Amino acid sequence: MVATPAKPVRQPRPQADDGRRQEPEAVFICGASRSGTTLLRKILETSDRIAIAPENHFVGHVLPREGARFYFRRLGELADDDTVRAIVELIYSGEYQRKSRWREISPFWRWLIRDVPRAELERRLLAAERSERGLMAAFMRTYADHHGRPVMGEKTPAHLAFTDTLLEWFPDGRVVHMLRDPRAVLVSDSHRRRGHPRRPYSWLMRVPLLFQSVMLLQTTLIWAGAARRHAALQRRHPGRYMLVRFEDLVQKSDEVLPALFDFLGVEMPVDATAVEVVSRGFRVGEQGLDAGAATRWREHIHPFAERFLRLVLGPSMRRLGYGA
Repeated sequence: MVATPAKPVRQPRPQADDGRRQEPEAVFICGASRSGTTLLRKILETSDRIAIAPENHFVGHVLPREGARFYFRRLGELADDDTVRAIVELIYSGEYQRKSRWREISPFWRWLIRDVPRAELERRLLAAERSERGLMAAFMRTYADHHGRPVMGEKTPAHLAFTDTLLEWFPDGRVVHMLRDPRAVLVSDSHRRRGHPRRPYSWLMRVPLLFQSVMLLQTTLIWAGAARRHAALQRRHPGRYMLVRFEDLVQKSDEVLPALFDFLGVEMPVDATAVEVVSRGFRVGEQGLDAGAATRWREHIHPFAERFLRLVLGPSMRRLGYGA
């Protein structure tokens, strides 16, 4: 493993003179996949202050070492300009895509190649702090600047496992953890995989029972991990970490959104719920929040799957308000 330069100690920015909390340096949205992270990203971007970049998996992936930073580490010391140029070459040449054996590259890298000239990114990275933190900040800042927003951020569900790292790198950052009923997560993720099959799920679908079993086990493990991390992160990062339940967001937005924007230190826009559904779900392309999404899973879940999730995840579900 190639060592990276030591990171400078970063201190939180002070409050404004009038006592108001300043806008955060960065906002991160994370949580189990299919928990409403895309919806929250769209809501936050109704503010003309916030730009939330799509998934970059920079810090880590479901398999931690599939994070982009681990690919970049192999290219050399970040203090070396040639390493920075090699990172740019890796991204724009398509080699990064070819190195990913099981999945397409994350959406952020496709946006970067399409919308940002190579020379501009190279200039930004050469001028950035030469650390992994500095690279991530430069990527997020590029997205925010292209949208004319002062507060940068990104949405990668798997970064929930790396919240401690994110808040170490960005002491004035804010992390929003989206959580959803695991039964709804299972139904939503299964629906997405069937509608947009990719490896290895397209292979599993050839044996329907195997596909259903893998989806059930995957949902159970990921949701249990998210619930466990919530308890620890709430203790370790008060004031910088916030849990938002999907069900509350779509059914009680008049209560949830003011509290959320206050947590972020950003004024809430009047049209915060005027968003288009873009996630591959049952209402893709429609406008606004769908309160029915909180319980629609009941129409689609297999009885065995529901009983299994209640049996295995029951205590955590009840603790987080999912007892019914």
